[in-house]
Amino acid sequence: MKFDKWILSFTILLILFIYVLLRYEASSNQIERAIESLSISEDKKVGKKHFILIGQEYDNPYWKSVNKGAKDSAKKYDINIEYVAPLRTSVDEQLKLLEKAVASKVDGIIVQSIDNKKFTPIINQAISKNIPVITIDTDAPDSLRKSYIGTDNYKAGIQLGQTVAQMTNGKGNIGIIIGSETSESQKMRLNGLLNVINQYPNLHVIDRSSSNISKIQASLQAERMLRKYDNINIMVGISALDAIGISNATNNVFEREIQIYGFDGLDETMKGIIDHKIKATIVQKPYDMGFKGVELLYKSIHGEQIVKINHTPTEVITIDNVLQEVRH
Repeated sequence: MKFDKWILSFTILLILFIYVLLRYEASSNQIERAIESLSISEDKKVGKKHFILIGQEYDNPYWKSVNKGAKDSAKKYDINIEYVAPLRTSVDEQLKLLEKAVASKVDGIIVQSIDNKKFTPIINQAISKNIPVITIDTDAPDSLRKSYIGTDNYKAGIQLGQTVAQMTNGKGNIGIIIGSETSESQKMRLNGLLNVINQYPNLHVIDRSSSNISKIQASLQAERMLRKYDNINIMVGISALDAIGISNATNNVFEREIQIYGFDGLDETMKGIIDHKIKATIVQKPYDMGFKGVELLYKSIHGEQIVKINHTPTEVITIDNVLQEVRH
């Protein structure tokens, strides 16, 4: 009987492994085809203008929403838009994609700049070749980019801090999971959050750790933190996957009540709020970022003046308005 159970378990694991492997290979092939297409510049330049959108992580739901907005805008303005991104978050891979887009002489580039110092020289190179560049989600403020579109991350961090303070009555011990210690947008959110928390004498940050934009790492770091400090009763995630990872950790291990606050409106996050596992999240507007990115590039190449900084709105989602957000 035990042998039969072992065979069944092994078979299930083997099937799951094959499924994940096939998904990985399919995604890899899709990305490789997209990257290869960047080298085909002359064919693309005949007729419609050719824009490139370079995201952070190819299958990330947040970037899928950005891509949806960009594609809808491209239809409106009769533009060819291509979406490319690393399979997993990687600054080096994003830089390679940006360099390839510049070399292929596309008509415009929309790119997330995770690292201002590394992205600035390549963005400036594109501008020197008369290729307009718009940064999205995370800015490269020292570059010659035409415009930035995205959240005012410092204000969003303040909004997150105010939400935590209000819903905890200004009392509690906090553990923070930040997506990336090097990302300017993440650091700005953190600074805004801490600015508010420091105004409340009964709110204390006990520990902080990075998830490297990974749900698994967010879960592991949250579990480590909660095991180490039994007085932490509030967990705050700064990037999109952090609150989900934290929730997974608390579901499996801890009996004490822990309030979880997050960022962005992924389906799992919304379900967590509906199920009363996540207290609140700050939702960005990635679709609007993608749509406006194409729109501003179109205006730029047609000689129109465009605004340098374009902040998209954020919204606090709790149990009181989550169903309205999900329907929207």
